[in-house]
Amino acid sequence: MAQEAISKIHKSIIESGKKPAFIPFVEVGYPDMEFSKELFYLFQQNGAAAIEVGIPFSDPLADGPIIQNASKIALQNGVNLQKTFDLLGEIKQDMSVPLILFSYLNPVLSFGTDNFVRELKDKNVAGVIIPDLPLEEAEELSITLKENNIDLIFLVSPTSDNERIKNISKKSSGFIYLVSSTGVTGVRESFSTMLAGICKKIKTVVALPVAVGFGVSKPEHIKNLKEIKVDGAIIASSFIKIIDQYSENRLLALKKLDEYIKMLYQ
Repeated sequence: MAQEAISKIHKSIIESGKKPAFIPFVEVGYPDMEFSKELFYLFQQNGAAAIEVGIPFSDPLADGPIIQNASKIALQNGVNLQKTFDLLGEIKQDMSVPLILFSYLNPVLSFGTDNFVRELKDKNVAGVIIPDLPLEEAEELSITLKENNIDLIFLVSPTSDNERIKNISKKSSGFIYLVSSTGVTGVRESFSTMLAGICKKIKTVVALPVAVGFGVSKPEHIKNLKEIKVDGAIIASSFIKIIDQYSENRLLALKKLDEYIKMLYQ
C-alpha cells in the first residue's frame, strides 16, 4: 500500500523548531473577538505549529472550569460558529500556521455539515477536533473532510485499551490527540505515568505525530513530554488564566502571554 502524503498539520508539527511542537488554544470571543484576533497573531509569531480554534459551547463536557467560564463569556458575547468563521476570514491572508477547529458536535449539526465543511475549506482550516463525536459515528464526516484535505483528529485517553488505540490511530489524520490524564481540561501538577507507554503504542500502529493536551502548563511538563518523545504540546487553560489575571490591561496581557510562552520553552 502506497504511503499517503502527509497533511499540512502533520508536516508543521514534525518540522517545528520547538520540541514538542507548540499547539496553543484560542477560545474564540473570550474576552472578546478583537482580543481573540490578537492571540492568533501572537501565537503565530511565537512559532506555533498549529492553533486550536475553540468554539464556545453551553455544555462543554471535556472542559474544566477555566475553559467553561471562558466559553460562557464568549457565548454571552454572541459568538457562534458563523461568527468564528467570519473572524477566520478576516485573518485568513495573514495566517500561515495551520488552524484546527475544536467544536462539540451539536454546533456542527445545527450549522449543517455541508455548510460546515464548505466554510472550513473557504477559511483554510486544516483540521477538526470534535471531542464528543464517537469514532463509530464519524465515517461520513471523515470521508467528506478527507475529500477536502481536512484532517479529523481523534482523542486517545490513558484508559483506552489496545484495540481502541489501534482503531482511533487508524482513523485519525494530522496527529493523535493524547489526553494527559483522565478527567477534564485544566492545569495539572503532573501527568499519568502511562503516557510514555501509550505514546509508544500509538507510534507502533500509525506514522502520525502524537500531541498531548489537558494540563500542559509548566516548563517541566514540556521537558517531560520531550523526553518521552511526544511530538506536540497542546496548551489552553494556562493561557486563559493569564488573560483572566490581566483582563483590565490588554497590552499587558499580551506581553505576559508572550513571556509565558518563552518561559515554557526556555
